[in-house]
Amino acid sequence: MNVPRTPTVSLVIPVYNAMPYLELTLQSIEQQTIGLDAIEVVAVDDGSTDGSGDVLDTWAKANPGVMKVVHQEASGGPSRPRNVGLEHATGTYVFFVDGDDCLGPEALERLVAMAEKNGSDIVLAKLVGVRRKVPKAVFAKNVDRADLSQGHLYYTLMPFKLFRRALVEKHGIRFPEHMRIREDQYFVAQAYIHSKVISIVGDCDCYYVVRRADEGNITANGIDFGVGLEQADEMVTLVTGLTEPGKLRDHLVGRHVKAEMIDRFDQRFVDADAEERQRLVELARPYAQRWITPAIMARMPVHEKIVAHCLREGLTDEIAEVVAWQLAGRPGKTVVRGAKAYAAPPFPAADSPEYEELCEITGSVIGASPRRRVDKLAWRGTVLDLEGYAYIDQVDTRDLVTEVVLTQAGSGRRLAFPVEHVPSPHMTVSRGKETYDYGRACFRTSVDLGTADGGAALAQGDWHVSLRCTAGRLSAEGGLGSALGGKVSKRADEHAVTLPGTSSRKPHTVRVGPRDAELVIRLKQAPSALSAYAFSFGWKAARAVRKRIDWR
Repeated sequence: MNVPRTPTVSLVIPVYNAMPYLELTLQSIEQQTIGLDAIEVVAVDDGSTDGSGDVLDTWAKANPGVMKVVHQEASGGPSRPRNVGLEHATGTYVFFVDGDDCLGPEALERLVAMAEKNGSDIVLAKLVGVRRKVPKAVFAKNVDRADLSQGHLYYTLMPFKLFRRALVEKHGIRFPEHMRIREDQYFVAQAYIHSKVISIVGDCDCYYVVRRADEGNITANGIDFGVGLEQADEMVTLVTGLTEPGKLRDHLVGRHVKAEMIDRFDQRFVDADAEERQRLVELARPYAQRWITPAIMARMPVHEKIVAHCLREGLTDEIAEVVAWQLAGRPGKTVVRGAKAYAAPPFPAADSPEYEELCEITGSVIGASPRRRVDKLAWRGTVLDLEGYAYIDQVDTRDLVTEVVLTQAGSGRRLAFPVEHVPSPHMTVSRGKETYDYGRACFRTSVDLGTADGGAALAQGDWHVSLRCTAGRLSAEGGLGSALGGKVSKRADEHAVTLPGTSSRKPHTVRVGPRDAELVIRLKQAPSALSAYAFSFGWKAARAVRKRIDWR
């Protein structure tokens, strides 16, 4: 008696006039290291007229029990054949493959292994573009549990992923058949939101997305802006209906605002005539008013934030000015007002009510600051000498004040030490069309552990060393563990010091070195003079020192 097999993965392939690419697609399936015994292929011939259907039938006969072929009349897009394929799929997982793309040899094996390891509902397969662009940032590394509410995950809505079929069936997730393009967003967004665990395979080339030489891909000729906005509006409605107000919803809707609206206002908009510009703004304005909440706008970089504001207000000429400013490298120096930093776009004016809200960039300036490096780190008895540079990104150093800060682990107690600024004209750099004067960025200073705490010796324990830069009231601070120059030892050498004013005459040992992103001074009392000096001179030399010194 034949026992029906339960495949691990069902590959659903919508096929419409895919020759000769289809043959390479099928070949890539045959080469899967997971083995054909674990694979079920459901191929749906969507009314092909180039012999693709015959190729599928021939392959199915050559691989009995592996492929199901469904022939149907042309539907005009991939949604209907994918949905039909899902109705025939029986695997634990389902993976969608287009008839002109290819799988990497280890793709299914690696994807299934990731899903089994983490109980994943979705596993993203690393994409490789062939004559076309694909997302890259999201595939920087393997991720066991990805966070949908941040990062680049929601920016890849292609369907070329491993889905747990039980999740798809439980929530009745299908492709919208009224959409001829971007239909995959509707399916993938629902699956993302309903998933408990989403994983990423980023260290294996899993799926090759091919742009056909004959421009036969549906997506090759783009999409009308008005149609795109209508479909994006459906996506926003979907997302808001499946999520609660908050961080996740804002991130998901913000992706559609950026990708389907804001990004369309680029060089093409600048080059368009006045009538076309006005038409595009009028198309987008009602959607901008409906989609873009203050919370979503607050998450945008400055030029997108200004474009969003202008779209909501119908300010066509101002959008062109801001887009041209962005494309030119955002000329105009950063403006510091009190404890905040602002960009200098052509709109809005610096004295306008909108300027504070739209142009503030304090977070991005401070997030990249201070720019810093330590080029010298050396001991002279109880004195630690430091040299290097530090400055706040995009802010001139004319009134820069730099301090070395020691923070005691546990208590959080902080001690600050001024530095001597060393002229450094070579540090002045250009950013876009602007030149920033970092002529006071270089510094040198010495911290004496014997007098560091208001004239008293530094207390025992771990002290984290950081640099704090202040310009006016704008301040940024950063650790030094990952900011050591090439000539600075990355090893933490321990040696003996004798601190004045301590209750015991026994020496201390001090160790300074990187720990993760921090530079840490560890100060502790040595159990004996011999053990303390052994760290500095070695045991043989320490014994010789011990004979000559009275440690009573």
